[in-house]
Amino acid sequence: MGLNLLISAGEASGDLHGARLLAALKRRRPGLTAFGMGGERLESAGLDRVARSESLSVVGISEVFEKLPALWRAIRLLRDAARRSRPDAAILIDFPDFHGRLARILHRDRVPLVYYVSPQVWAWRSGRARGIARMARLIVTLFPFEAEIYRRLGADAVCAGHPLVDDVREGLASLPPASTAGGRRRLVLMPGSRVGEVRRHWAPMAAAAAALARRFDLEVVVIRAPGLADALFGGAAESGFAFVSGNHYPDLAAADLAFVASGTATLEAALCGVPMIVVYKTSAASFAIGKRLIRVPWISLVNIVAGEEVVPELLQDQVNATRLEMEAAELLEDPARHARMRASLARVEGQLGPPGGSERAADAILEILEPEARRRSVGR
Repeated sequence: MGLNLLISAGEASGDLHGARLLAALKRRRPGLTAFGMGGERLESAGLDRVARSESLSVVGISEVFEKLPALWRAIRLLRDAARRSRPDAAILIDFPDFHGRLARILHRDRVPLVYYVSPQVWAWRSGRARGIARMARLIVTLFPFEAEIYRRLGADAVCAGHPLVDDVREGLASLPPASTAGGRRRLVLMPGSRVGEVRRHWAPMAAAAAALARRFDLEVVVIRAPGLADALFGGAAESGFAFVSGNHYPDLAAADLAFVASGTATLEAALCGVPMIVVYKTSAASFAIGKRLIRVPWISLVNIVAGEEVVPELLQDQVNATRLEMEAAELLEDPARHARMRASLARVEGQLGPPGGSERAADAILEILEPEARRRSVGR
């Protein structure tokens, strides 16, 4: 009997990780079927989409209210599909607030729950982390310390390692590191993958980059996420910035420094060995709420994984052209500090695990779900 799974991912990174996981599951069990929510990558991997994730992504707490109708509609679609199809399990990928609500519905309907890319609610909602640990049949984490946290809360948790390790290695293997014009140093800008992030980060990043390019004769490369409009990147053409989309890892690996919006992109830069300055700016309301709730001293995954401040973080009003230029200049003018940061990033890379994270996640999920699915089949 082939497994039938509900898989749900709500953001671009979750769609990518989910697609890798579904492909790994299907390689092991060609008869496996899946339905649920995701983007184009998950659909290409074989997901029967009953809800589309592209319009649901939000940044910050207050911004959620703008998307509430679409979020509730997606939950209803997934609930109804689960009740019709009676899946053997639901695999929920990150997107914690949405999946917290969906998980409670599915748990009441006796659908076994697997969390993949475990929500980082341990950083700011200890009560939510305990709820996840109580409901989940299995939690598959990306980082070893996450698995330890959930095990202490009583969950069956395993660390599979980060699938970005494979993404970056494959991206770098497909193309050689991109050389810079005339041997100039390179500054890479990664303002974010969402419209709201780019609107808040682009202007200070671009102004600082233009000033640094003149001051240090830098080449500036902008890594542009899919689907972002030209209008979001005002002044880029006049400043002579180059744009890269698609496989951006060779261009990132050739950088001397990067401005990076907090999120998965910080790990991409770490895996490429690029010193960075992390920025994060959201609405005043979201920041005020988050500041009261967050229980870790850093916001960037690089520093959280390292357990220390490896890269500087600029938040809210600190995200301005003057401060960015100053921080970047200090790094560019201090080769010893630059080298120390590269060495620290190499240690972070080691903590993300070896290649094959998606494969290990698939093995862990099948090991748990298949025996239980057979027992349920016999009992029907």
